[in-house]
Amino acid sequence: MPDPKFLYQNSVFFENLLEHRFLFDLRRELVLADPPQLLNVLKSDVDAFGFDLVLSVASRSLHAQMKTRSGAPPPNPYELSESLWSLPNACAIWMLYDPAKLEPMSYYLLGLPMPPIEDFKPSSRHGYRRVKMQKSNHLRLSIAELAQVLFPGGAQQDVQRDGFATR
Repeated sequence: MPDPKFLYQNSVFFENLLEHRFLFDLRRELVLADPPQLLNVLKSDVDAFGFDLVLSVASRSLHAQMKTRSGAPPPNPYELSESLWSLPNACAIWMLYDPAKLEPMSYYLLGLPMPPIEDFKPSSRHGYRRVKMQKSNHLRLSIAELAQVLFPGGAQQDVQRDGFATR
């Protein structure tokens, strides 16, 4: 397992690595669905507008803020830009991963629809809200379950094994 200090010092690298893994897993899940669905991904150079990714399948597009977290959901809140609430089909996706294997364990999803912005305390940072993962609309999802919530319809029945969908 990489040393936690090494993970912290190289957090941008690991966030990018895990984001690529997430996009691979989501694309694989959707393309293996019945009927197959193709995922188009647009990546923001700067997430100043509250989102990192625009995920599109057919006519459905989602603005997503992507977060990664090793281990269990933290007791402290994350800061999410208030502008996320003004976007159509906005969401925040947290990937919990095993730091020893750099493998996704589960996903948390806030949004679709976004809860009222007033449910979250303003941050000391102007234009941001303090959001705890535990307040997500969907908790501990597998990639198959997340794909179904993000892009409903078309996903075939999956066999569950160790909490993750298999085909």
